Order: sequence, then structure tokens, then C-alpha cells
Amino acid sequence: MAYGHSHGNANLPLILAGGGALGVKHGRHVDFNLPKIGQYNVADATAHYRICSRPTDGDARLSNLLLTMAQRVDVEVPQFQDSLRTMSEIVS
Repeated sequence: MAYGHSHGNANLPLILAGGGALGVKHGRHVDFNLPKIGQYNVADATAHYRICSRPTDGDARLSNLLLTMAQRVDVEVPQFQDSLRTMSEIVS
């Protein structure tokens, strides 16, 4: 968490390891902020704080990742918590 005093749970960095046999794409970095903001500017602390404390892309949810992972191991579930979709960005 970039600003520990805020305890914000938005824009957390996550690592997904394994799952090659399940069709998970490896060796890539998926950043849901960049299409919305264009580039990072850590010199502008106020703008950077907004990115770290609130979701930039409301559709980028951890529950989408968990739903995708569950479905890749053949758990027949249409939704997980507040998920909106599976993540096509990480599957081949």
C-alpha cells in the first residue's frame, strides 16, 4: 500500500503464479490504471494518492480474478462476490 496511513484497499499489487496447465498467461504485467490515466506521475503526490486510495477502473476487481481462477479449476460458479466478469487478460 503506497500510503500506509490511509489503509486503502484499492489498486493493490497482486502476483498470480502457476496455472500454466490451466491456460493462465505468464510473463506479463496487467495494469488496469494505465488505460485510464495514461501515465504515472509520482511527483504529483495528490494525484498519486487518489490512484492509491480509490479504484481508477471500477471494473478491475479482485473478485474477477478469484472468479477466473475458480472457473479455470472447473468450479462451476457464475459469480464470486461482486465480480463482474472473468479476466480475459490473463487466460490464453
